This record gives sequence, C-alpha cells and structure tokens, in this order.
Amino acid sequence: MSAGEDEPRRPCAGLWNTPMVYVNGEVTTCCLDQHLENSLGNINEQPFTAIWHGPTNHAWRVAHAEDRYQDSGPFCARCNWRSAGAMPHDKVLSYLERTGEKKAAASYRKRWKLKE
Repeated sequence: MSAGEDEPRRPCAGLWNTPMVYVNGEVTTCCLDQHLENSLGNINEQPFTAIWHGPTNHAWRVAHAEDRYQDSGPFCARCNWRSAGAMPHDKVLSYLERTGEKKAAASYRKRWKLKE
C-alpha cells in the first residue's frame, strides 16, 4: 500500500480480517508479529472464537478506531502500517456500532469527516 507520509493512519485490517495461528497455537493479529508480541491467546487453551472475538482484540480494535495505536499492543505501536492495509470506514463503523461503542463511532466519524 502506498501512501504519503503525512496521510493519517487508519485502523489496520489485520485486527478484523487476518488472524494468524502459529504452530504452537498462539493467535496474533498480524503476520509480521513473528515474536508473538501481540498474542491474544492460545487455541490449545481456549476456543479460537473466544480469543479472536474476546476483550483484548475488541479493546485493540477500538484503540485503532480512536487513533490510539500505542494502546493496541506493542507491535501495533511501532508498525509502519502502510504495508498492512487499512480497514474500510464502513466496516470500522459497523463494528463499533454493533458492539455498542457509540462514543468511539462518533469520534471516528468526526475524525474522518464522515456523515451519519
């Protein structure tokens, strides 16, 4: 993905679309996270859906929507993001509204100048 250096960072699609399950069962949000810094859990200890749709990934998704990448795990905090792909605005808003994150949805709309 090419983008200008001054382009605002958008939420990463990885938190929604590309779970990575390593051979040891660890689940992370990013294929570049080889050291499992953003591990969400282990499928040998709990079901995948409980991990992927659990409170940690939810909090990280909201943090991305609120432009708080430093609060979404150590790996996201220093990501170059342009290589990862961005989540479409409508998908971010749909998630925030569906999960009751009304304040985050309003803030997201305002930040990106999107209509209700």
